[in-house]
Formats: sequence, C-alpha cells, structure tokens
Amino acid sequence: MNKIIRNTALAALFVVPLWIGGCNKDNDFYEVGRQPVTLTRPAIDTVIVLNHEHPDSLYTFAWSSRRHFIDYKLRFGLDEQFTTSCEQNPGVSDSWRLSTMQLDSVLSSMNVAIGATVKLYWTVEVVDPEVGWCDEVRRLTVTRCELPTGLILLQSPASEAKIVLDRKTPEAEVVFEWECPSTVPDYTLHIGLDAGLSGEGTMTVACQSETSHAFTMQELDDWLAAQGIERNAETPVYWQVTGTGDLNNPIENSAVRTATVRRVTKDPVALTLAEPATDAELLLDAEKADEAVKFAWACDTTGITYTLRLHDAEFDKSATFSTGETTSCEISQGDLDLLLEQTFGMVASQKKKFTWSVTPSDAEFAAADETERIVYIRRFEAVTAADPITLTEGPADGTDYTLDYARKDEKLTTAAWTCNARGVTYALEYSLNADMSASKTRPLTAEKSAALTHSLLDDMLSDLGGAYLTRTIYWRVTSTVSIKTAPSETRSLRLTGMLRPYTDLRDPASPETYAVVKVGEDIWMAENLRAMSYSDGTAFTTVDVIYGNPAAKTFSNGLIGDAKVRGVYYSWPTALRTYEEATEAEDTRMQGVCPKGWHVSTMQEWKAVQAAADYSAARVKSAQYWTGSTGTNDTGLSIVPAGKFWHGNVGAPDNADDKASFWTTTKTDATTAQMFEVFGWSNEIVPWNFNSRPWSEGDGTASMLVNVRCVRDRD
Repeated sequence: MNKIIRNTALAALFVVPLWIGGCNKDNDFYEVGRQPVTLTRPAIDTVIVLNHEHPDSLYTFAWSSRRHFIDYKLRFGLDEQFTTSCEQNPGVSDSWRLSTMQLDSVLSSMNVAIGATVKLYWTVEVVDPEVGWCDEVRRLTVTRCELPTGLILLQSPASEAKIVLDRKTPEAEVVFEWECPSTVPDYTLHIGLDAGLSGEGTMTVACQSETSHAFTMQELDDWLAAQGIERNAETPVYWQVTGTGDLNNPIENSAVRTATVRRVTKDPVALTLAEPATDAELLLDAEKADEAVKFAWACDTTGITYTLRLHDAEFDKSATFSTGETTSCEISQGDLDLLLEQTFGMVASQKKKFTWSVTPSDAEFAAADETERIVYIRRFEAVTAADPITLTEGPADGTDYTLDYARKDEKLTTAAWTCNARGVTYALEYSLNADMSASKTRPLTAEKSAALTHSLLDDMLSDLGGAYLTRTIYWRVTSTVSIKTAPSETRSLRLTGMLRPYTDLRDPASPETYAVVKVGEDIWMAENLRAMSYSDGTAFTTVDVIYGNPAAKTFSNGLIGDAKVRGVYYSWPTALRTYEEATEAEDTRMQGVCPKGWHVSTMQEWKAVQAAADYSAARVKSAQYWTGSTGTNDTGLSIVPAGKFWHGNVGAPDNADDKASFWTTTKTDATTAQMFEVFGWSNEIVPWNFNSRPWSEGDGTASMLVNVRCVRDRD
C-alpha cells in the first residue's frame, strides 16, 4: 500500500479547486482526443541535495499535453514499479512545486532515512485514461536533509505566504508557529523588514517555551504604520525563531522566512459584469465548435486575479476557471459542450439555466457590484446518426508489408475515405486486437486521405510494442469529434518492422545508436554493446572480492583506435545482472545489461547463427580489422576482434587483434559459464566455458571480461 504523507502543512498545500485552467490560451480539449502527456522537468538524472538551511527553496515538477483540463495525480516512488510510493493531487495544473522541507517530507513518508541518498522516480497519472496517458517515468537522485537534532523548524505562515490585514476584523489573529525536537526554554521570535533582522524597527518577542505567538491584525498594522508602510501597500516581512541550549542539548536557530503583508485597505474598486447580458441565451452549435463563448467583466485596478464561476442551482454543481489578471474568459463551444455533459450531466439539445459570477482574489481591493447573472445555455443539438467514415481506397484486409528502412519515406499505399461531417480532424486508430481494445491514435488532418509510408507504418507497429517484429495490427479511420462521425470499417495489416538503427537512451546525455540485422529468425544488434550502466540507470558493482576489479572496461589500440568499435567488456555477473538465476538451459532469456525489450544472446541463438553462417566464421566477421583471415560478413553481424580480459586489473585484453568472445546466459557448473568465440586463425564459431562467477577464492578469474551482443525479445 502506498505511504501517506502525514505532514499536515504539506497536505494542505495539495488542496486544489476541482476545475482550474487558463482560459485565454488555445484549448484543444474538445478536438484532439486522447493525448499523451510528456514530462518536462526536472530532467532525467537531476541531482537534488536538500539543505535544511534553505527550507523554502522550491522544486518544480512539470509536464505538458496538447489537451487541457486533464485531472492529474503526481506519483513518487523508490523504483520504476512504484512499489513504495507517495501520491499528490495537482488537479488540472500542469506543474507542481514543493519546498525543500515538503520534498523531504515526501522522502520521509517512504521511510528514507535522514541524510540518505536514493533514486527517486516520478511520473504523472491521468485520472481519466480516456483523455490521456503518460508512459514516461523519470529518475532523480535526491539526498534527504541532514537535520540537526536541535534544529528549529518554521511551520506557518508558509514561505512567501501572503497575509492581508483586514480592517473589518482587527482582533483576528495572525499566528506564527514553529517546532523543535529538542526542549527549548527560551524561544525568541524576530520579525523585521530586512533579511538580516537587524533594522531599527525589528520586533523581538520572548516566547519562553511556547512554540507559537499570535499578533492581532491591528497590532501588525500598527507596527507596519510605525515603519512608514502606507495603507494598501504590500511589503516583505522577514521572521526567524532563535533559542539557546547547552553542550548536551545544542540548539540551531531556524532559517529566515519571508512573507508578504499588506496593510488595511481603502474602499474596494467596483467589479462590473459585462457579457453575456442578463438572461442571455447561448445556443451552442456543433458546426461552430471552434468558435469561442466569451465571459467578460470590468475592474479598474491592477494586481488582482479573478475566478469565473458557472453554477447550476438546481443540482448545486459548479465549474470554476482561473483567468489570472485578465478580465475575460473565452471557452470554445466544443469545450463548453463537453463541460456541460461531463460536469453538469446535460444531454444533447438540453437547455438549462445557470448563474455566472466573478470573484476577485482580494475583496479588499475589488468587489463585485453585481453578484451574479443568469444565462441560459443549450448543448449541441442531438445528432440522429453520426456521419460514417467510409474507406474508398487503402490496403485490403490482411495485406502483408515488410517495412524497409532504406525506403522509409516512400509511400506504400494511400488510405482515402469519404465523410459528410464538417469541421473534424481525422485520425488513424490502431491496435493489436481485432476489437480495437488498447488502441493508439495518431492524429491526421482535415484532409480525407493519408499516405501510408514505410516510416508511418513502422511507427504504428513500434507504438504497439512490435518494433523489428512481425505482427498483425488492426486499423481504422476515426475522428476527434466522436459525436459527429462513426469510425470506418476495421482492416488488418501484417507488418514486419524495419531493421532500423536502434538508439539506446539510458544515458540521455550520450545516447548510443546500434546497427540492427536479422539472422535467421532473430533480430541482433550488429555491434558490441557499449552501455556503462543498466537500462534503469543502476550502476555496475565490483564483482571480484579479492582484487576489487571493475565490472566493465573499454580498450583501443593501433588496430582499432576507436574504443566504441570493440564496445564494452563485461564480467559475466555484470552482463547478466541476475546471474544467480542462470541455468544449464540453452534458451534462458535474461535482459541483463541490454536495453529493455532486448536480452543477452543465448546459446540457442548462437547455434542458430552457426547454422545460418553454414558454420563459417568468415560469414560473421567484419570485412575490416581481422589480420589472420578475411571476413565476408554475409550475415551482417560485423564481428570485430576484441579479445578478452583475463582479469579486470590488467591493462589490455589477450588476443585483442585476432579473437572475439561473447557471453551467453548458460552456466556450465557452479563456477563456469559459456561463451561463444570467433578466431582470426580459424574459420570456426565455437562455444567455450571459463571460470566466470564471483567468489572469494581463486585467482581472480571471476572478473574475466568479454563482449556482449543483444537480441530483440520476440514477445
């Protein structure tokens, strides 16, 4: 079960309105259909060291989607599966900010120790999977605060809090609160107008052992007046709590925190509703789905933000929209129609009475002279039958295509259709299932045809997890306005994916791209693996107990000056990662150091290479680099001489210019594992076994390092 954040201040921060969104930007809510969500910041592998001396530093988590008004959940976890996790609810916001102490509280809720450094994974979930999804998970490295035992921690007001002194309630209290794990007999609260709290007007209040102090609004206003702050004016106010201890109970003063305080105000400026007029009728029209409905008002002041509220008194339901400092809100008819359906439960063609009102963020500065207006809104008229999309041209059901990377931009065929609906954007919907469940959607345009290129079909296959493989996919033409159109018939395609280069993005700053080749029925990387960490970002560990030798190395010399050609040499435990699970079976599939969706080549797959090459090493060797024989590379595997490191602590591999060695996933006995080798002095491709498992006795052969080739998973 997910952990629950128990910090009440943090929990309070996460309370958001049900419906908040910017109304004055392009809004694709109605038109774009189900859309992916992309994480934007922090970047992958960002390192965050939390510092209690800067408790109010802010960390922003942000994401984006073409579709607005999506309700999100932000999740943190200690692994990619989020088995131990923490969840917050940013609502429809596309970003979320946490202070140092709030992020520290997130880690604490997952039982991360004080001062510990962990890999923290984060993602967002779309509450309604019908409107979007997020496949991305990002990893951070975060270190919890080193919290001294006697540190005084400020609680409220929060950092950068805004305190408005209300002339109507002069006796209302503004409470300053703090806490400390240790006993402090003499807390002192300092409040001033300069960050150093050394100015002439700084207040100091002796609080003894109390962990809070309350000022009335009148007291704070009188103090600000004495400092020359004018009425209505805002000013930053700095505050800190200090205390003393002894050698056995040292106390560390709190950080300095800032709040903004505004003195009592003058009479508020009038806020006047402008449009729609009282009792106006808004008759929504599906043919004008992109046109805007405008709500507007006037208020002659600055520094105020507004919230528009649309309310159904009959069922007491509301939708609210934040407009910032803009005195209007424009909503497309399509968006408004969907809102009426989803939030207010209206059916097509239904007309209903609403009230609309505008609330300023600060009633002391602005007040509405008209509390609300009545408006009647009718949903899009009911459609007796959606216009069908009829395919007029396209590949026949069951057509078989082998996709070619060398011709990726060439058109294989054209899909064309007819449809009487107007003002719609079409899309290709595709799935591995004939009932179109678990489908993906690729938006097109308003045109009624689409070129089906090698690249487009390969992208569709890859979207469904079938890159490089042969799969039957089902497709149809649909639109992003489902009430106006019915999808076309569903057809199938038998696609064999491109043998396109594979790019490994485990290190975003230094991606590695590999040639890919098909040998027999298997898809192989045609280059030695060059990864220096596991695909989830986990670092390699030292595997030789005696010598402390490295788990992976690289090498270059005069024959091959670029170390990337030979790739990385790995110990067998490092190559397999979960080597304890290896058996004597020849078909054991283990991802090991390979990318997700790939695995370390097996004995069975190497034997298939032997057969495909007619047992001739020349047919798997690169035409370059070999000194003792000539490779024809008929299979495309491009094997180069690299040799093997007998120990991780030696400077160069043996036979670096006339032998290639590759780990498999098969063990021979408790301390040996199988590899395949190709020799410069022989035309054979042969299996071999060597001491290769980590143990605490012996001559260090546990750290033998050779290359790895990866093979694509077939399912």
